[in-house]
Amino acid sequence: MENSALSARIRSKYEEMTTVERIIADYFLNTGFQEELTPSQVASALYVSKASLSRFAQKLGFDGFRQFLYQYKTEEENRLRSDSLNDSDRQVWEDYTFLLGESRLNINNRSLERAVNLICHSKHILIYGDGISGYAAKEFMIRFKRLGFLVEAYTDDFMMQTNSAMVQSATLVIGISLSGTTKNTILGLKKAHENGARTLLITSHYDKKQDFDVVLYAASLPQMNTGMLISPQIPILFIIDLLFSRIIHTDFGYTANYLDTLHALEHNQKE
Repeated sequence: MENSALSARIRSKYEEMTTVERIIADYFLNTGFQEELTPSQVASALYVSKASLSRFAQKLGFDGFRQFLYQYKTEEENRLRSDSLNDSDRQVWEDYTFLLGESRLNINNRSLERAVNLICHSKHILIYGDGISGYAAKEFMIRFKRLGFLVEAYTDDFMMQTNSAMVQSATLVIGISLSGTTKNTILGLKKAHENGARTLLITSHYDKKQDFDVVLYAASLPQMNTGMLISPQIPILFIIDLLFSRIIHTDFGYTANYLDTLHALEHNQKE
């Protein structure tokens, strides 16, 4: 299962595992598919307890080891049937599947609702993003301008720090940093929070010592910041789409604003 979505999930949690959990992880990462595998067989083969198997599965987001085994068998059977994909295509496909599954697990409805509430009740929205996250910040700005929000995106240190020093309580500052360690973005967001602005961080790793109003967790893969196969923007854009969808469905005139911009663009293209 070296290139499956489940193996990607195991690799993403590997550093957090105990020694026993890593033994179990290595077994599934390095052993070929076994269709009739049972919890008792795994426990006996690895000399571990069924309780350890259960803890391993729960660390990966499953209710128990039987649910993990079901997902393992399903993915491996699908992989064996997908002969039309070569190895490189299959890895991209499975990484996307993993990111979508992880994104669903990471979403906290209460945090998402709080983020929507902050956006809808802010007079001014600033979005900070550096590097590739800067492209996502500009996408965020364009999408939400079309809903009628006063929103700006900043992707350089000078503008982030300058604006953070002048924000007011009616301003919402959104920081995008998949790693959670992007210096310019995090410092700008912290300064904005200290100066009374409301703050929202979109990230896959969060230092809980930092005090922001809302944190939305995006999925990630090991070394995803390199963008080798999957763009780091993908899980961030997923979060943006969720926020956009929820705000559209509140229907406080946002749909009308969006349609107005659509008609304006269509009219401009015909001229």
